[in-house]
Amino acid sequence: MNTKEIEELLEKYYEGDTTLADEMLLKEFFSREDVPEHLRKYQSMFRFFTDESNIVLSEENQDESLMRRIELYKAETSISKVHPGKRRLYYLSGIAAGLLILFSLLLMIRYEVNKRQHNELLNPSAEIAFNQTRDALLMVSVGLNTGLEAVKRFETLDNAMVQIQLFNKFYNYQNQFINPERMKSPSTKK
Repeated sequence: MNTKEIEELLEKYYEGDTTLADEMLLKEFFSREDVPEHLRKYQSMFRFFTDESNIVLSEENQDESLMRRIELYKAETSISKVHPGKRRLYYLSGIAAGLLILFSLLLMIRYEVNKRQHNELLNPSAEIAFNQTRDALLMVSVGLNTGLEAVKRFETLDNAMVQIQLFNKFYNYQNQFINPERMKSPSTKK
């Protein structure tokens, strides 16, 4: 099988469009030793699939095999496998990171305390500001209430003016009908 066909099968494989026969062809191709250089990155993956599919476990030894694999994985990833000098470096870097975090927290707390003290020196306390605001609002409220009483008096005066204007219109209409000549030339005296 040529590399062009393998590349096409790989594309289909990663898109999920391959059949079991196509996958078997890929496994066979990558199990050989003469895999082209640009396709070698896929060789370990397909070899793993082939190796794992060949493992047959009976019902009896599945648990034992699984526990052995877990212990093997723990042993491989354990920190005790690390060189003693590196282990010491890990511990020291952990201690240094903890001290750095502690130091930065202390600096932040100190900054906040200084900021709060500075603000208290420059600005009046919240209680004083609240009392001053309350007093100013009460003064405005009293002024508004006084102004509303004056507005009510103006409202009464306005109603009286409307009544006078109505009476004046009535008077003008009445004079028009009773004395039409006087309405024509009010400036001439007889």
